[in-house]
This record gives sequence, C-alpha cells and structure tokens, in this order.
Amino acid sequence: MKVILLIRLLYFLITHGVVINMDIEMKDSIGIKDAMTYNVITAKSNTTVSDIARIMTENDISSVVILDDEVEGIVTSSSIISKVVSKNIAPKDITADMIMTGYTSIDLNSSLIDASSIMLKNNTKLLLVMDDNELKGIISQTDIVRVSPELIDLFVEQKNIEEKSYSDDINYKTDYDENLDEGVCEKCGVYDQLDEVDGQFLCSSCIDESNDD
Repeated sequence: MKVILLIRLLYFLITHGVVINMDIEMKDSIGIKDAMTYNVITAKSNTTVSDIARIMTENDISSVVILDDEVEGIVTSSSIISKVVSKNIAPKDITADMIMTGYTSIDLNSSLIDASSIMLKNNTKLLLVMDDNELKGIISQTDIVRVSPELIDLFVEQKNIEEKSYSDDINYKTDYDENLDEGVCEKCGVYDQLDEVDGQFLCSSCIDESNDD
C-alpha cells in the first residue's frame, strides 16, 4: 500500500511540474565559478597582431583579451583573418586596438543558466567574467557543456538556426577551409590557416611557392 501511495505521489508531482521545476532550480544553482577559466591570457592594446597570433599559437587559444588599465576588447583568430590576412596587411604593422572587437560580460556570481541565456541573446560563444569591473576569468560554451551537458541542446538549436540562415543566403561563402588549423606560418611568419607539408605548418602562399620550386 505504501509503495502504491509513493508511486501516485510521484506521478502527481511530475504531472503538475513540481519535479521539473525542482530540476531546473538545481541546474540554475550551478554557478559559473564551477566552469570558468581563471587564467586569462591578455595583451596590451599596442601589441602587434603578429605577436597576438604567436600568443594564440603558443597557448593553443583562439582569442586574447586586450587589457590596459581596464578591459578594452577581444582579438580573435577570426578577426585576424577577416581584418588582416584577407586584406593582405602585414600583421606586424597592425596593433590589437585596430582590430579588436567589443565583448559581452557576466557577473562572477551568475549561474550557468544565466551564462547560456546571455550567450544566446548576444550570439556569442565567450563571456568575460567580471566582478566590480575587474576581470576575473572567461567562460565559453565548451566550459558550460562540460559541467552541464544537458544545456548543449540550447546551443545545438542555435547552431542549426545559424547554419540554415547561411544556407538560405545565396551570397554567403567562405574563402577558408574550416578543416585547416590556424596559426603562424613557420616559413613567413604570417597568421593564416595552415596545412602540414613535410613536417612544417605552412600558409597557402608558402605552399604554392614550395610547389613552384
């Protein structure tokens, strides 16, 4: 009889959303402190793009926070490619403040649900974690999914929407192969997408020159 009563009680709680609400509250209680990266790689706004690219390669990262007296912005590998490489500008002649982008931040005491919502709302995969305007760390979609895998559905849905919008746009194209690695060419020192040739990671220009030789 007690077992039957417990089953009926559980059924009542589920059908009335009580158990679901409890589950959401539990997920919402997980703070970003449990997922964020505390050791943030930064550079000054007057750092050259070639140096930024080397920092990315050495630390195996795709973005560098630009920090002077306060956070100024972010330089990403994508911005280097679109604003420097694609325009045939020498990275050593451009500084971080010339290509950095704005950033989206989140309070240190926020939850993973908060972070997910802010990312989706601002169409970004990375948030700077701040406490009284002081940089404390960063958190990415990967960090969130690692700690709370069930939230991946939110990001997958968003990615599907973005991919559909790209496929619907007949003018959309990319000049780069997403399967290639990005970094500094070991021959010319330019930041670009690389391919391995004879044990060296080279940009397309250097590969073409090697083939001509």
